[in-house]
Amino acid sequence: MSNGQNEPPTQHSVDNVPESSKSVPREAWVVLFASALCMSQSGLALSITNVAFPSIRDDFPTISTSTLSWVINLYTIMAGASLIVSGVIVTKYGPRRMLLVGAGLFAVSALGCGLAPNIPLLLVARVFQAFGSALSTPAGIALLVAAFPDSHRATAVTGYTAAGQIAAALGPSLGGFLVDAGGWRWAFFAMAPSGSIGMLLILKFVKEDRRAMIDARPDIPGAALIMVSMSLIIGGLVQSRPWGWSDPRVILGILLGAVFIAYLVQRSRNREFPIFDLSLFKFATFRSSNVGTLVFGTGFFIVFFGYVLFLTDVWDYSARDAGVLLTPLALCGAIMAPITARLLRTRGTQTLLIPGGVFFTAGALIMFFVAGDEPNILGVWLPSILLTGIGSGVAWPCLYAGVVAEVSANQYAAASGLNQTIQRMSTALGVAIAAVLLGDTVGQTTVGHFDRIFIASGLCGAVAAILAALLAHQRRTS
Repeated sequence: MSNGQNEPPTQHSVDNVPESSKSVPREAWVVLFASALCMSQSGLALSITNVAFPSIRDDFPTISTSTLSWVINLYTIMAGASLIVSGVIVTKYGPRRMLLVGAGLFAVSALGCGLAPNIPLLLVARVFQAFGSALSTPAGIALLVAAFPDSHRATAVTGYTAAGQIAAALGPSLGGFLVDAGGWRWAFFAMAPSGSIGMLLILKFVKEDRRAMIDARPDIPGAALIMVSMSLIIGGLVQSRPWGWSDPRVILGILLGAVFIAYLVQRSRNREFPIFDLSLFKFATFRSSNVGTLVFGTGFFIVFFGYVLFLTDVWDYSARDAGVLLTPLALCGAIMAPITARLLRTRGTQTLLIPGGVFFTAGALIMFFVAGDEPNILGVWLPSILLTGIGSGVAWPCLYAGVVAEVSANQYAAASGLNQTIQRMSTALGVAIAAVLLGDTVGQTTVGHFDRIFIASGLCGAVAAILAALLAHQRRTS
């Protein structure tokens, strides 16, 4: 990525889109529908795998929970590390072509996951699935920006992102029913159809605009450094349970990961196309929003991973019922997101992020203080999951808006790509921390270590709210 200076026109340039006065061409709506179908694959991949996790663990009882968590972690690390590079690849080779490649790779890899006879092959398939997702996301957005006039572009992007939110909302219940009926493999099979239909529509109705392609140079070494550093840090965390915190391999892995990240930041200062555009960090809202994404995202994915195991292990619900019970979390987020987006027009991102973090923390505290060994849906679970969902539905739009609030238009893609990478990092950290806090919970029928899950997620929400309050106060006084 460049530092936002002297950039050639890309798919995001206004010169390459129809004038706002023109009506929306029919092809644009086909692009929106097809891209949204491909986007829904990624939404399912983030939510449905968590519901399938207990079934995967039951099929491989000799493998620890920490090791099995790599089924989720490896996907998020690889998707996050390759996301920024994918944006450059899409710009160079064209969004239509790369959307077809990404969606096709994702669908084939999803089938490979479902057919995998062992964990090593499942992990290999998840890596290719992550690469497919990383290509599809920027390619879909680039097609939308090129196809829609200015006056309808916000509607198009909202519809595109809503597809991912709806898929994430349906993922727990859909995954639960499929896992309950046929096992965890069907959760992966369910990820393939929507993107395949989207590919067929793109092939038939959408043509490539070669004028927008440029000779860009992706920072492949930078992407490799992200993969290695995050793998070392996450690996050290998840292996701290079986190996112990005093094991040199755990300490060395985390330290080496931190050193590689420091080196990555340093090399980004001296490259023409670095994977991290450090000039963006001069904006206070950009800095705080990315820190908030890392902190709040970690807490959010601690909830998404840990609560499934709580419902199946402690309250003894089936995967199907656990999926249904988790649906309000994503559903509240999908409902609150557009409401929050409207409020952001009159109130600052940091001001709205405060109640988002408070609601999220309140949901975790209900589970910590009230949840017991016996199921209590109306008195405990429902108020907790609703508060958690409302909090996340307020917080995520604030964080997204803060990322681009102060940057220039030609830095929007770089800012969004970097934030998405940090979000993927928070996903991996959340799952890894949850796995460490839970340890080996197979057969555990009491709350036990799950109290740690509730506290850890609540702390993340509280820290995000405190950071937002400090920045809001600083802006008012200055």
